[in-house]
Amino acid sequence: MKLLHIKVSPDLAGSASRTASSYLVDKLKLRHPALVETVIDLSRDPLPHLDAFTIGAFFTPADSRTAEQCEAIAKSDHLVDQLLETDLLVIASPMWNLGLPSVLKAWFDHITRAGRTFAFTAEGSKIGLVNNKQVYCVVASGSVFAQGPFIQDDQFTPYIRTALAYIGIDDVKFIRVDGTHDPVSRQTALPHALQCIDHLFN
Repeated sequence: MKLLHIKVSPDLAGSASRTASSYLVDKLKLRHPALVETVIDLSRDPLPHLDAFTIGAFFTPADSRTAEQCEAIAKSDHLVDQLLETDLLVIASPMWNLGLPSVLKAWFDHITRAGRTFAFTAEGSKIGLVNNKQVYCVVASGSVFAQGPFIQDDQFTPYIRTALAYIGIDDVKFIRVDGTHDPVSRQTALPHALQCIDHLFN
């Protein structure tokens, strides 16, 4: 089995999402001893945001692309290939300003490709082409969003769920490190998340 582990937080030493996802991956490796992990660290190696030339290359038929267009989409093609080849996907990210860090949004922009990860039917509807994948999403937030007065402000988890469903992935589990800066929950946020991971594997 293959595991693709996407890390987002720029806090390489103290990140709650990185800590929780590493704990999760260790559990997955115990369950699947032959699991092979590939890491995409978007903080250490951020992806370029899409520009007009790259988008134009996406929509140019493959046999008509220039050498420059092929070069422009090479990274995107590689990321799509990685996703299609993986069995398990772990996304570990903070929630920033209610939503996704831009480097994670850039990954979604690179892998959401007409003809490769989704397609149009003759009737004009869309179908996802990325099938039989399981996703664990570890999200760390300074405030508590799973319950309480801020629950409607969470733009992160709806985007992740919808964006993955768009390409055909609907087996998604969220693990929340909720309230890392909240004075009431900051001491218990990470231990509670690790406990939730334990419950997934009991």
